[in-house]
Amino acid sequence: LGEGGMGAVWWAHHVQLDRPVAIKLLRPGPDRATLSERLKIEARAAGRLVHPAIVRVFDIDTSDGGEPYIVMELLKGESMAGLLDRGRLSGVNAVQLVLPIAEGLSVAHAEGIVHRDIKPHNVFLADEGERLQPKLLDFGIAKLTSASATTGSLTETGITVGSPDYMSPEQARGQNDIDY
Repeated sequence: LGEGGMGAVWWAHHVQLDRPVAIKLLRPGPDRATLSERLKIEARAAGRLVHPAIVRVFDIDTSDGGEPYIVMELLKGESMAGLLDRGRLSGVNAVQLVLPIAEGLSVAHAEGIVHRDIKPHNVFLADEGERLQPKLLDFGIAKLTSASATTGSLTETGITVGSPDYMSPEQARGQNDIDY
């Protein structure tokens, strides 16, 4: 279904739930241990958040071969990047698509979760029949800031993670005190 810096998302059928789902698997590479930990952080972060504008995480597990994976809701539609590739949005349409994401981010921030990679590729416009529901995806480099959310840090001060074109100045400088 898609591919990013950390892995790929595949269509699957959840046998127990008897429904189609998306499964995120890690890409092979030498930084496998770090990516595995980031995948767990992503699942825990997104799994804690209940909001229509945040992709639902159903499960995280490890395959018989020791490969971690996330099971998420399967979305129909396209990324905001795909929509923008076809042209500009009107002001009204832009606000209608961005406001639910801002509300979802507010929920995340209240839980002590900073996404750190907000960009058009990580906003999915899910076709839910009568309406288009924006959904925030990919909490792979999220920072967990609250005591209840913290599971350790994978990012050292001075190390930059994220998409350079969309980073805050603090994030681009590799500062460790990234907030909302």
